[in-house]
Amino acid sequence: MEQIIGKLSEIETTAQSIMNDAAQKKKALSAEMERQSKEFDTQLEKHTEEQIQEIRRNLEGEKDKRLASLREDTQAALSELDAYYAKNHERLSKEIFEKIIQEEVM
Repeated sequence: MEQIIGKLSEIETTAQSIMNDAAQKKKALSAEMERQSKEFDTQLEKHTEEQIQEIRRNLEGEKDKRLASLREDTQAALSELDAYYAKNHERLSKEIFEKIIQEEVM
């Protein structure tokens, strides 16, 4: 009977050792997974930031092109208005003057 108790004690000690080893491996695996997760998160954040910067650069370029186009269109419209004024200012002045006189007469 003492042999059986001795063997059971050995089995219990071995089982406890296996459980302790498994707990240590689980803890080590958990720490490794945590490290890999943090590394992945860091890489993802870096990649995301690079993409955001690329989008910002593209948007900035598009904005600059659009502003340049709007400036050109505005300049063209102002030039047309200046040309129209230069061509028609006397006639327009007369019409305005005549309307003012008509209003005063009435």
